[in-house]
Amino acid sequence: MVKIASHKWWWGALGILPILPLTLLGSSVDETDGDPPTGSTQLSLLMPDNFESVKLVSWRVEEGEPDAHNPLLEPKMPWDSGGVMAHGTVLRDPIDGLWKAWQVSTPGESTFIGLDARHEHQRRLTYLESSDGVNWYRPELSLVKWPGYEHTNILLDLDSGGTSAYASVSVNPANREWPYEMFVLRSPYQAGTSNHVGPLPGPTGKLGGYRYRSKDGMDWQIFEGPLQASGAGGGSFSYIQRESHGSYTAFFKSYQGMLEGDRIIPYDNTPHGSLRRLARRTSLDGKTWSEETPVLGRDWRDPDYTQFMELCPIKVQGGYVALITAYDAANQTTFLELAASRDGVKWWRPDRRPALPNPPLGDYGGGMMWQMQHPIVEGNSMHVYYAGSEGLQSEIFDTRFKPRLEVGNETMIGSPTPTLPYNTALCRASWRFDRLWALVSSAGGVTLGEAVTKPGDVAGRQLAVNVRVKKGGALRAELLDTDNKPVSGFTLEDCEPVTGDYPQTIFSWRGGD
Repeated sequence: MVKIASHKWWWGALGILPILPLTLLGSSVDETDGDPPTGSTQLSLLMPDNFESVKLVSWRVEEGEPDAHNPLLEPKMPWDSGGVMAHGTVLRDPIDGLWKAWQVSTPGESTFIGLDARHEHQRRLTYLESSDGVNWYRPELSLVKWPGYEHTNILLDLDSGGTSAYASVSVNPANREWPYEMFVLRSPYQAGTSNHVGPLPGPTGKLGGYRYRSKDGMDWQIFEGPLQASGAGGGSFSYIQRESHGSYTAFFKSYQGMLEGDRIIPYDNTPHGSLRRLARRTSLDGKTWSEETPVLGRDWRDPDYTQFMELCPIKVQGGYVALITAYDAANQTTFLELAASRDGVKWWRPDRRPALPNPPLGDYGGGMMWQMQHPIVEGNSMHVYYAGSEGLQSEIFDTRFKPRLEVGNETMIGSPTPTLPYNTALCRASWRFDRLWALVSSAGGVTLGEAVTKPGDVAGRQLAVNVRVKKGGALRAELLDTDNKPVSGFTLEDCEPVTGDYPQTIFSWRGGD
């Protein structure tokens, strides 16, 4: 075992995560699906299960840095004047190197008339491109016309199968005939069209999942759907990840019954008596899907108005990292939290504070943040593209609705209202990929914090750490035997203290390194 002890320090171990690393160099790496984006200085994922015990330590989460160019693309055209929305995918195409986005756009709604709101019925799948991931433009395509416009960037219109949501796109250059694959939720019901999606039957519920393929990523052909899943409903697929061996994993919000002590917000627009949690399905072929498995819900550390909308993961060494779209039902806002998992099923959040907080209401993102399918790693940066909304999920203070609810000195509506229009723009935030979160002294100052790893064979290895030590602090480590006693020559007193800022540095003792 290894005991780490110090003050004024934080460290982590993610061979790729935020400041996280405590790693034994030379140790083996478990084989996992996918190809995690690792680098020469990145260490293995650090989570609580690395430790036998901790004392006076806690977890620090790094906040993402909003791009200086935000908003990257604002509403402009008639078909996206109400929002350059997310519910889609951003990736850098391995075939031609361009940055590409498949996302939902919505016409504007200048007069919001409540129960007859039209914005959710008008969502069209559109396409964007960029040479650098920052400066985005709308290609002029001839696939779908708009009154007064012979060329648009619309890919799927309402008459092809209703509204669109959650476009999950993957690119497989090895498939030379059909390198592009896409799963999309379609709803003829919402658009008020006949119940079909292209030549295929429409969904049995409000929304259904459909599968498309394309030769160029723009002209899409539907070939499968509605997807089969026990208990499939509106959110039963959402984002779908294609694994390296050809299977698929879907993460989505699931409306589940309330538990004892759960709190319902009177003006929330969720179905009565249910809360939004996150669930997972898997499929070998992309057509037939497993039962849903709950993966993340509100726990004892969350405020009782917390719910969850989206989970967007990326593979890393030792597991997965994800951004969670967390929903504050009291404020009717969404923000992003960081999470990690060893297996993609059990998810852990190092902190409950936002990893990407909302700016003031009225700014893009001040109301809601809706993520794209997955983060993107470029060098040692992790980018998250999202639709930043100027406004809220639904109304709080609108006195047209009754009954009214008197709380303190405020008058609020007392019944659920429709989702407000999503006036959104394309935005981006970035994190340093090897420093997403860290173990840190919980008291600070000169008070010592300690963490002891689980037992393991350390013979012939070196101890590496990704660490930032504040001025006046130091980080030390000692080796413990199976009786929890320090090994001679490798005690805290024998350790050369680590000071400064290092993405990876090696401990040394009088007894060696």
